[in-house]
Amino acid sequence: MRATKLFKEFFDSEKAGGLVLIACTILSLILANSNFGADYHDFFQTKFAGHSFEHWINDGLMTIFFLLIGLELEEKFIKANFPNIKDALLPFLEH
Repeated sequence: MRATKLFKEFFDSEKAGGLVLIACTILSLILANSNFGADYHDFFQTKFAGHSFEHWINDGLMTIFFLLIGLELEEKFIKANFPNIKDALLPFLEH
């Protein structure tokens, strides 16, 4: 029961996505540079619905990623965290 609560708290936190992404990146680097590197590369060249997995990841999943980023920015503007464009650009202009 406690493990379920910790699991839920972790995935409800903002850090969860970043930590999972870092873990997957490290795992991918290890696999790509191991004895399984050729098989790992071949797996991403496997065709699915007329396109390789690499194509689906590059085009499909990245489209979803940028859609979610856009929706999050829209939410920031609506909640008045960035009441106008000038306030949104201010952090970029300070550097």
